[in-house]
Amino acid sequence: MTKLRSDTATAILAIAVAIFIAHEGYDLGIGSTSDPGSGFILFWVGLAIGALAVALFIQSLAGRTAKQTLGAPFAGGRWPKVLYVVALLLVYTYVLDDLGFIVATFALLILLFKTVEPQSWTVAVIGSAVATLTA
Repeated sequence: MTKLRSDTATAILAIAVAIFIAHEGYDLGIGSTSDPGSGFILFWVGLAIGALAVALFIQSLAGRTAKQTLGAPFAGGRWPKVLYVVALLLVYTYVLDDLGFIVATFALLILLFKTVEPQSWTVAVIGSAVATLTA
């Protein structure tokens, strides 16, 4: 029996997620382009994800993607940084109500700019300010 390739498994999972998203959007009500319902964006995002996932699935079966087994993406890598970012996001959600969006987001971005891929203080402060104010 051959091993399941990572891109094939990802495509199958993405198709399942896309079906769920589109179905939930449909249940909320799509409406029309002139009078969109609450599920309008969800429905179309689900269809877009589904189309991309089907394209990936076809490419993986045709052998046009990298041949990696399911565990290959998890070998080596930068998992400590991923866990660090997840921990920061959990702290961010905890302090968001107390500090407010602007302060919490600015602080989070400063931390990310300075620790994940260290940047100068100028880049960190200006990048955080621009991103926070844009959001």
